[in-house]
Amino acid sequence: MKKSVIVMLLIVALLTAGCGSTAAEPTETPAQTETPTATETPAEASAEPSPDGETVSDMPSYIANQVTVTDITEEFIQTTTDLNDAENYENTINYVPTDDTLVFDAQGNKLSISDVKAGDLLTVYTGAYTPAPLIMPPQYQAEIIIIEDPEAESPVFTCADTFVAGEEDMLVGIGNTLALNMSEDVEVVDREGQTCEAELENMDLLVFYDVSTKSIPAQTTPLKVVLLGQNELALSNMNGQ
Repeated sequence: MKKSVIVMLLIVALLTAGCGSTAAEPTETPAQTETPTATETPAEASAEPSPDGETVSDMPSYIANQVTVTDITEEFIQTTTDLNDAENYENTINYVPTDDTLVFDAQGNKLSISDVKAGDLLTVYTGAYTPAPLIMPPQYQAEIIIIEDPEAESPVFTCADTFVAGEEDMLVGIGNTLALNMSEDVEVVDREGQTCEAELENMDLLVFYDVSTKSIPAQTTPLKVVLLGQNELALSNMNGQ
C-alpha cells in the first residue's frame, strides 16, 4: 500500500515538472517593429552651416506661381492656378501691383501693368519676406510679373532670387536652384532698363535664361540679368542673424 502511494506521488511529481519546463521554455514573439525615426523637413534637409557655425535655411527670396488672369480690378489682378477649374474658389490668387512692380514679356522686354490682360499666362514673383494678409482667396503683393508666351518656339525661363558668391566664380541663388556663369556678353540692366555695371554679388537678381545643366543647382549663362537691389532680410537670414 505504502509502495503504491509512493509510486503515485512520484508520477505526479514527474508530470508537474514536465509542465513547468514546457511553460518555462521561451516562446517566439513577432519581431518588434522599430520606432520610425523623425524624417527631415524640407527646411532641415536644405539647411547648411554658415561660416560662424549657425545653421541656416536656403529659402529663396522670391516665390513664383504660374497663373492665368481671369479678371483685372482697380485693387488687384485676379488669377487662377487651374484654367480648367477657374470657378473653383480654392484655385484663385489675387495679386496686388504697386508702383514698384516690374513687368516683362517672356523675352525680357520691359512692359507695364497696363499690358496685363485677361487670359494672359503669367509667372508672378512675390517676396518671401513680404507680409500677406490672412484672407481667402490669398492676396499677395506682386513684385515681378512675367507675361509668358506659351507658343514661343524657343522658351525662355526666369529666376528671381538673392545671388551670392559660389564656387568657380559663379553667382548662386540662395534657393540653390540656379548658378550663373557671367560672361562679358550678358546684358545687365537696372530696374529702369538702363545698362549698368554694378556689383551683382549679394544682390537680388531677375535672370532670363534658356539653356541650363541638369545639375543642382542648374548652371546657365544668362541671356539677361535685371538688378533688383539688395535684400537685407534675405542676407541676414542667410548669415543666421
